[in-house]
Amino acid sequence: MLFNLNKFYRNENNKSILKNKYLIHYSFSPGLYDKLCSVDLLIDNQLNYKLFLFFHEKNMIDFKKSGKSARIFLYQNAKVPFKIRNEISSIFQEELVLKKNYYNDINVFGIMDRNQKYLILNHKSGYFSINLTLNTLNKDLFETKDEIKLLKLTDKIEKWTNKLRDNLMKDYGY
Repeated sequence: MLFNLNKFYRNENNKSILKNKYLIHYSFSPGLYDKLCSVDLLIDNQLNYKLFLFFHEKNMIDFKKSGKSARIFLYQNAKVPFKIRNEISSIFQEELVLKKNYYNDINVFGIMDRNQKYLILNHKSGYFSINLTLNTLNKDLFETKDEIKLLKLTDKIEKWTNKLRDNLMKDYGY
């Protein structure tokens, strides 16, 4: 199954907004670094997830014939793991106050081939889109209890999705 943004977002005032059914969208694009695998994770209000991975198989014979034949699209859906479900529930049961952004003062606009990481929250306190890209993020700006809790949740989601990604990519030569 291909990841189609329009299935999960609606258009509102010429902006793409996560549909009400979804609480979280975590998105990672590797740029030209790390494992070249894009990750999109959507978590719905029943705490089920949909995981979309896109990468190229490490099969250079197919890749040389046609890069398209080496494309791999993986899709997985299930219940979010218990510990992460509990943290999500905790964050979504309470009011949430976040800053408009968490950019550093040094490098707001980085190089083009960098990785990109985003967390989008569809929370009762508001709609939050947080750029978590390494060279634009200043983790020191996460100061309040809510912000630190969200940063820890993001870290757990990232470690979990990386583990899923690594395990799923093994069969394709990684």
